[in-house]
Amino acid sequence: MSTRVAETLDAYPLYGCVKVDDTLPGIEEGLNAGMWAVGVSRSGNEFGLDAAEEAALLASSPREHQARLERARERLSGVGAHFVIDSVAELPPIIEKIGNLIKAGKTPFDKLA
Repeated sequence: MSTRVAETLDAYPLYGCVKVDDTLPGIEEGLNAGMWAVGVSRSGNEFGLDAAEEAALLASSPREHQARLERARERLSGVGAHFVIDSVAELPPIIEKIGNLIKAGKTPFDKLA
């Protein structure tokens, strides 16, 4: 699907594209397409709670909230996300960082330090 969207938008090369997703298959899709992959942990499927449920968990068990968040981050990183953010509100500086990496000649296939 990511490659089809890129094709429709005439976005080329694919290493200049960013796939942002909150699921493991979505991250894998972006990676397989040769795109940068950004996982969304807290406000996404891997965390598994809506805002009200998250607020209730945070109030009742901050440790469980933190553990759940860490699991989501680890799972997204574990499938290869280049970056993991808690919500899309954190995306603009990541896009800037990816732009700088591309300017420096890096691609999604390069090992990031």
